[in-house]
Amino acid sequence: MTVVDDIKSRLDILEVVSGKVTLQRSGQSYKANCPFHQERTPSFYVFPDRQSWRCFGACATGGDVFSFVMKSENLEFGEALRSLAQQTGVALPSQQRRTEQQTAFDLNEAAKAYFQQRLASSQGAETRAYLERRGLERLTVAQFELGLSPDDGESMKNHLASRGFSPEQMAQAGLVSGGDNGRYRDLFRHRLIIPIRNGQGELAGFGGRALDDSNPKYLNSPRTPIFDKGRILYALHLARDTARQQGMVVVEGYMDAIMAHQHGYRNVVASMGTALTEAQVAEVRRVTGDIIMALDADAAGQQATLRSLESSWKVFQTQAVGRVQSITINHRQEGQSLRVAALPDGLDPDEVIRQSPEQWGQLIEHAKPLFEFLLPALSAQVDIATPQGKSWVAQQLLDFIAAVSDPILQDHYFQQLAHHLRVSEETLRASMGRLSRQPGRGNPATRRTPAAAPQASGPGPGGNPEHAGSNSAFAQLENDPIEDHCLARILQHPEVYELLPALQPEYFQRPANREIVKLILSAQDDGFDDVAVEWIRQTVGEELTPHLEQLLGKPLPPSEPGKRVEEMAQVVFRLEERYLRGLKTEEAMRFSELNSPGPPEEAEGVGADGDGLPSGLPSEGMEDILLGINSRIRENETARGNWRAGAVNQG
Repeated sequence: MTVVDDIKSRLDILEVVSGKVTLQRSGQSYKANCPFHQERTPSFYVFPDRQSWRCFGACATGGDVFSFVMKSENLEFGEALRSLAQQTGVALPSQQRRTEQQTAFDLNEAAKAYFQQRLASSQGAETRAYLERRGLERLTVAQFELGLSPDDGESMKNHLASRGFSPEQMAQAGLVSGGDNGRYRDLFRHRLIIPIRNGQGELAGFGGRALDDSNPKYLNSPRTPIFDKGRILYALHLARDTARQQGMVVVEGYMDAIMAHQHGYRNVVASMGTALTEAQVAEVRRVTGDIIMALDADAAGQQATLRSLESSWKVFQTQAVGRVQSITINHRQEGQSLRVAALPDGLDPDEVIRQSPEQWGQLIEHAKPLFEFLLPALSAQVDIATPQGKSWVAQQLLDFIAAVSDPILQDHYFQQLAHHLRVSEETLRASMGRLSRQPGRGNPATRRTPAAAPQASGPGPGGNPEHAGSNSAFAQLENDPIEDHCLARILQHPEVYELLPALQPEYFQRPANREIVKLILSAQDDGFDDVAVEWIRQTVGEELTPHLEQLLGKPLPPSEPGKRVEEMAQVVFRLEERYLRGLKTEEAMRFSELNSPGPPEEAEGVGADGDGLPSGLPSEGMEDILLGINSRIRENETARGNWRAGAVNQG
């Protein structure tokens, strides 16, 4: 994830726009008079689900949160980036910081190789036997890069020093610790080493399991410039693709995740022994809307489950995204499913899977919806035969019920809770009304909850690392393979650029990619070649340099020069079609909302604003717009076909 993507993931367009424009709800979107031109009736719309905005009037333009800030404040991209970085608490990487991070990654890779070599040597025989007793196969040990640290406290440090790394660099990477006398010693001593890669597959840190009676049993790398335990899910880089199709299962420990993957359950990640943080929930939601938490069923394990749910379920169910005239706006996260798999008493996932992989599959398949888990779990903490116990359980679960947007499902939950507590539904509904009027409480469905409240600062002094960025629009793309492939091919083979269909910045969804396209367009005056690419490298700001270098170094599948142009042309056509279909969706949403039954003020005012489009209910005008977009889509399809046919004829 680039720093640009990180900043964007911490912002919600509705909150940003509402800070500058007075918005009014209109169906699933929000509208206002356009801030970029004079008009009497609203033609400016914000679409929270798409994280986009569009002016349907004279401006006839739109975009994402970055483009809105740039246009509204008349800023260049770099200026907007610095402003938003300060607002979200994201530290923009300086060259020194990037160098330090890369050094830490390189150190970790060197340490990992050393640990693996140690495990494979004669010194690792006892540890290998331990892994065999735990049921781990050799291929699994290799896939998860397990290793062994020596017990003398010096060997790894000396090995890394022989590779040119200084003790200070090792300390910054969290591999050694310094005593009072300034002497550095290996942090991990006589431990099974479990490398921890972040969601992008970069080696960020290590976990170490004691192989003797040492405490703690598990030791993790300390917080470093590249490792933050609260922001990483173990094995996410391996589980991502499967989880997109099957949903994600969250377990507690490393071994739980490793054993699940060994037995074919490759959608499992581990929270590394802690309650889920909001940053980890955000990582999950970038991948899937279906999450199952599978934690221990004993009393301590159930308490851990409840702590995790307390920090995640409100964010997972609803998201407070902004304020309009002192009213908190909550944007319902549709299509989200949070379930809990209760394990047999006394067994953790690792043990269940080893004893019966089929039983594990059944437990996951029959995971309980969150409400069905919470009801008995919370009730077990108090005496629900007493009025005080009933009241406490009701207060906990009414928050949950109020956050449910489906009225039928909400009614079902009321019935379940009333039956369980042996009180009437009317009493519960009245209780929710009283709770909503308590000072500082508000209606749980429409208030900014602590879990979902935006945080002004990120990790560091004055900031809470567990909550930083938790108010993001979690569905944001963290990468875009089509866009990245397109730009990588153009930058690495500039000779194809002038033979391609016209490339436009608006075809690209990622802000960083749009800026690079703008640079390509600026560099093409005298022909686009290696000189132009070098000019882009010298011109791009340091914030985008890592992403540009990643594109320049991105491995590309081999292709013949003649077929390369045809392939790239089809990619450009696909990007254009995606943009047009997105535009059509926004136009159709507004058209549908304007023509749907609504309050009187929604259905009046059919005059014109002098901005080229009628206001109010412009059925004919909107139909013309939709027809125009459909025509452009058909032209795109025809051009794709003609280009393909021409390439075939030439071949």
